[in-house]
Amino acid sequence: MATVEDTEPAVTEAVSLKYDRDNEYAKILDKKEKCFKVYESYYAIAFLEKNPLAEGHTVVIPKLMGYEDVVSMPAEKAAKLLGEVQEVARGVKEAFGADGVNIVQENGTAAGQRVMHPNFHIIPRKADDGVKMAPPSASSKLSDDAAAPLIAKLTEALEPKRQPVKLRQAKWGTISDIMPDTSGANLRVKVLEEPKKTPNDSGSRDFYEFLCGDHTGTVVASLSEQQVENVKKDAVIALRNGHVTMHGKSSGFIRIIVDRWGKVEACDEELEGEVPTQDSNNRSKTEYELVEMQSGGKGKNKGKGEEWSKGKGKGKGKGKGKGW
Repeated sequence: MATVEDTEPAVTEAVSLKYDRDNEYAKILDKKEKCFKVYESYYAIAFLEKNPLAEGHTVVIPKLMGYEDVVSMPAEKAAKLLGEVQEVARGVKEAFGADGVNIVQENGTAAGQRVMHPNFHIIPRKADDGVKMAPPSASSKLSDDAAAPLIAKLTEALEPKRQPVKLRQAKWGTISDIMPDTSGANLRVKVLEEPKKTPNDSGSRDFYEFLCGDHTGTVVASLSEQQVENVKKDAVIALRNGHVTMHGKSSGFIRIIVDRWGKVEACDEELEGEVPTQDSNNRSKTEYELVEMQSGGKGKNKGKGEEWSKGKGKGKGKGKGKGW
């Protein structure tokens, strides 16, 4: 017979007023009762069951006291215990040449738990060994209709309803803020003309373009057929998460587009101020030129890039320019 080692004492957590410190396994941990110990670690001990169902029937318990069953244990501590159970189960299977093992674990007296301390019973098994486990009680197959309310109950228990996340209010920009490298723009604009179908040079789907604006200026929007379904002249719409694409190769004009990560929707709010319709306020009338820019850095930081530069000619600054 053996006792728990003095160098690795059991630990008690006062988490349950129901926990009985005089239960059989607590007494083993407190060295009030002896056991046929076969394994011990910092977290657990294993010992032979005194009323075995098969040769080598072993019990694994945590040294931690204060919890009546595995369900009530903190997840991280239960996980450590399960690692010890796996280790012992492998040893039991090897030591007794078993073809398999039953790992039996009960939670609560209604489930058959006899000692109110977390425990796992490891029972080595061989083919036709005659060991009698609990007989099956299921008499019929679970139907779809019978499963539905059970799924609902479990889903509610395992995935509690979360408080709705309060979405951040969009930060609205203006057309005067738009530049060739603009992305993530949120704009409220008035549609100034009916969308016109524009063939795509690349041969992919066609786009629909229309002039729109706010109190700071106008710009051409380029949207897909699905996005312009509700876009009508004089309507106020919101372009969410829009970004700029340049219409042209070596020289280009600004177009605002909304890809699949954005959204085009009707807007009930009135637009602030009047929309200036002069060409001088049309961002899509300003021509940009793609110019090459060479950085003045050294080593890996030295290199070339491309930028869009307003107007024609080379950009200012050190080295060659290539940008819009």
